[in-house]
Amino acid sequence: MRTIILTLSVLSCLGMASNLNGQSNNGNNRVADTIVHLGGSTTPVRIINISNSMIYYTEEGETEVSEIERKLVERVIHNSGRVEVFNRPAFEMITEDDWRHVLLTENPDDVQFLDELGQVEVTSPAGRNRRTTIRNAEVRLMRQAAALGGTMILVTSTQFRGGYGDVPSITMKGIAYGFMPPTNQ
Repeated sequence: MRTIILTLSVLSCLGMASNLNGQSNNGNNRVADTIVHLGGSTTPVRIINISNSMIYYTEEGETEVSEIERKLVERVIHNSGRVEVFNRPAFEMITEDDWRHVLLTENPDDVQFLDELGQVEVTSPAGRNRRTTIRNAEVRLMRQAAALGGTMILVTSTQFRGGYGDVPSITMKGIAYGFMPPTNQ
């Protein structure tokens, strides 16, 4: 009798026990959690336990508990919306129109074989320090160039404004270049 009660309580904790009507006890019959593997693929599961080295889970419709090493998992997305990150991917694929692929240069020789797409200009307010202010301006410039379809920016002007001892604001101007001519021609 004690073994049956213990087995039923374990099964009910796992969401696998049947109620009196013979229906599943897991609510609306949807999987609770998602494992995102380092390669980017996902597996819908119900997480049972997460230890220091392993993740124990059951797959949809299965009763057998499976396991995977934590070092093979990027993150687990729980049904509640909570995300547990275990590892960062070694590399990340970015699309061709993503601003993170845009390069900055001050050398005109770097863009001599590319097509000019248009002028880009940003004014970035003072940040915590000079380096963050410059990076903020660069990112804004890169986003503008990506919106034009650019892959490289020839920086033509950089101006700092601010008093002595203050973190300066910055205005950056440049020309966006890409592999394809502008679409409005």
